[in-house]
Amino acid sequence: MVKHLDNMYCAAIRRGDVVLCSEKDKEQLYVVLQDDVLNQSLPTMVCVPVEIYKKGDEVLVNEVLLKKGETGLGSDSVCFLHKVITIERVHVVAKKAELKKERVQELLHALDITLGRFRDRN
Repeated sequence: MVKHLDNMYCAAIRRGDVVLCSEKDKEQLYVVLQDDVLNQSLPTMVCVPVEIYKKGDEVLVNEVLLKKGETGLGSDSVCFLHKVITIERVHVVAKKAELKKERVQELLHALDITLGRFRDRN
């Protein structure tokens, strides 16, 4: 555990941040979905994983394609809004990108689809 505390990212984390987490010698990118007020006060964050997009792969309605030119991540990536996870902040080692508000809204819309919230609007 001390290893994680030594490498822990200590700056503010906000909704729409793409963060690199390290747990059990495995690194994974995540987009933070949790509200900023909660990000300031809780030791955990609600996130979705980000993986490299392979050209030709289908992007589902509850996934969002992130273009490398928009994020600066180095490759096109996909957010999986059907794989919501809670991460402990101590596992965040770096902030890699910030998504624009419009892209965050697209993520939240895809999350609504995952949760079936579009049916609640009728």
